[in-house]
Amino acid sequence: MENQEKQGISIIAKPLREQIYEYLRDEMYRGSLLPGSLVNVNEISQRLGISKTPLRDALIQLECDGFVSILPRRGVMINKLSLEDVKNAWEICRALESEMLIPIFDKLTESCLTEMERLTREMKRASELKDTYSFYQNNVAFHNVFLNLSSNDQMRRIIQLNKQRLYDFLTRKHIPQWEEEHCEEHMAFIDLIRRGNAAEAAEYLKVTHWSLEDQETYILQFYFNGETHE
Repeated sequence: MENQEKQGISIIAKPLREQIYEYLRDEMYRGSLLPGSLVNVNEISQRLGISKTPLRDALIQLECDGFVSILPRRGVMINKLSLEDVKNAWEICRALESEMLIPIFDKLTESCLTEMERLTREMKRASELKDTYSFYQNNVAFHNVFLNLSSNDQMRRIIQLNKQRLYDFLTRKHIPQWEEEHCEEHMAFIDLIRRGNAAEAAEYLKVTHWSLEDQETYILQFYFNGETHE
């Protein structure tokens, strides 16, 4: 598989295990590997022309990151998201993002805010086109503008993994009102930053933007078609 292109992935620089990991994550996102389904290790190994060892290594990493479960005598299952999973990931992002904002606040330049405004406009455009994929790609990029100013790689990694759980196993349901509120909150957040009040901006991020209480109805619609799944 090294130095080859198979199934649309290029195997050149990264360790084979990492590239297989990314390939499997992409398969999950595309819906080729669905939550609750079993991974056919033999079929994937043959398709990619690789041995089972790096594939198993990638699956072990996926299990550590919460995407799959390795079941004795049954195989590897793609994990489903429960409402508790969503709430836990939401709370982690809520706590860490608001905590990370304060130390990097003075690094937020006008060019950073201009980029955040641009990404919010892209979100609005994607919402109008009912392009949920682009909407959430730009949403993640918006938050990364300030998160990437932090030198705390571990906290950024935790946020990244939890957002992947939140945004990568999607029905990609278009909820116009929720998307509109996202954009309005982004602009309000930018305004607070421009006013120079770090504590108020962090509080807005935690209490309003990542509020579970205010957004639970949308969360149920987005992930579970309005039904409660514990």
